[in-house]
Amino acid sequence: MDKELEDWYKLHTVYINFGKYETKDLADHIGVTPRTIQRWLKDKSKPDKEQLTKIKQYLLVQNQRNNP
Repeated sequence: MDKELEDWYKLHTVYINFGKYETKDLADHIGVTPRTIQRWLKDKSKPDKEQLTKIKQYLLVQNQRNNP
């Protein structure tokens, strides 16, 4: 798992475990299925650079909402 994907995985794990968002919400934002995200999390495939950018944007917004 490359560094960027590993960082996303860690942050996703924290947010999902604390109920800050659901995988389907992130999937809708990126334009993929929740199953695709599950494959990324299990390191069976990887998001491309555009998808990683969308993930970062989504997580930044979620972080700002949950930590005003």
